[in-house]
Amino acid sequence: MFILHIESISASGWALNEQADAEGLPLLHALSRETLIHFTRPVQAQLHARRLGDQVAIDGTVKTTVVLTCSRCLEHFESDVETNFSATAVPERPVVPASIPKEEEIELSGDGIDVIPYEGESVDLRNEIAQQIIMALPFKPLCQEHCKGLCSHCGTNLNRSTCTCQSDAANNPFAVLKSLKLPNK
Repeated sequence: MFILHIESISASGWALNEQADAEGLPLLHALSRETLIHFTRPVQAQLHARRLGDQVAIDGTVKTTVVLTCSRCLEHFESDVETNFSATAVPERPVVPASIPKEEEIELSGDGIDVIPYEGESVDLRNEIAQQIIMALPFKPLCQEHCKGLCSHCGTNLNRSTCTCQSDAANNPFAVLKSLKLPNK
């Protein structure tokens, strides 16, 4: 599942269209155990890989469906998650000894961030696919764009009904400023 065998990549590239349950991807399994996210459909990946010497360029799309909790009204809702990504698989390099002086250390640029290290003749794409799904999840999930949320006094879901609470203006300490008269200049 989501394993790329380097030798199977032909000159024209290699295509993968595979799916797996989120529980089969350790990062997504941990995420669903620790949060209120529930995966309702398998994770689907459509990938294309091509060899560039000992490196492998990978482009693809991953998608799934999750149940999230709205950050305004706290209702559960289903959301499709889909993202495109590009990454490069590179052979794992030997560990650099700690005795190298600081001025010789190398800082990773933006290009080094989407790198998947691999050992041997295969690349395990499970973590990369899971990370792409996690990054595509909304930071502030909303059940609908114009979700009204909950009443701050009684907790009524304002998407379903209106509450009978008094206006916030009566409880607002700044309400007296509306009647303030300023002198003309």
